[in-house]
Amino acid sequence: MTSPCESIRQLQFLRELVNAHTDIAGDILQIGVETWAIHGSIAVDGDVLVAEYDSLEEARNVLAQLAPNQVPTGGTIPRLEAP
Repeated sequence: MTSPCESIRQLQFLRELVNAHTDIAGDILQIGVETWAIHGSIAVDGDVLVAEYDSLEEARNVLAQLAPNQVPTGGTIPRLEAP
């Protein structure tokens, strides 16, 4: 599980990205068996993973703190296939 200190650092990083006008998509992708990510869009690289977590719950909690209206409310969580 991601440590509380690491979660706080990631949340601060995401807030800095938002302040720099990075679009945080507001959805969570499963990128591994026990790995979840929040993705965003930046001008130079387009869609990128901006934060990674060991559980869906952790990712949802951070996203909820970042922007409560962006947390997925149901349905299927998309899975990003590894290359």
